[in-house]
Amino acid sequence: MPRNTMSRLRPAERPLGRQPEARPQFRIAVHIERDVIRVCPFGDVDIDTAGRIREQLENATATGTKHVVLDLRGATFLDSTGLHIALEADAASRAQGWKFRLIGGPDHVQRVFDLTGARARLPFLTASELAVLLTAPGKPPA
Repeated sequence: MPRNTMSRLRPAERPLGRQPEARPQFRIAVHIERDVIRVCPFGDVDIDTAGRIREQLENATATGTKHVVLDLRGATFLDSTGLHIALEADAASRAQGWKFRLIGGPDHVQRVFDLTGARARLPFLTASELAVLLTAPGKPPA
């Protein structure tokens, strides 16, 4: 009787087929420009990374800054946890008196905001509006 040896092969010895894609290394960059703090996640914005993003948003507001931007241009994926981060930050900004803005990510990331109707209620900036916010003399726009 032939023995099935497939299950005993180590992963490196298994026949090639569709291999799971490697997830890009997640990181967060924080940029401070004038009185604006921009939190930029790179990689998947999901349940595994949500705590790190929330921590950076909380750190930004703890410094007393009046403008926090969540820049999703480097996001490769966004799930419902990522959506909740944006909704929570928006609600906190209104309750605590600071301004929260978002810069949208790639189309597949923005689709989450579109499907849920959240795009219409969240304060999205374009890259050019961000440039004005960062370079306008005097107070940044409300």
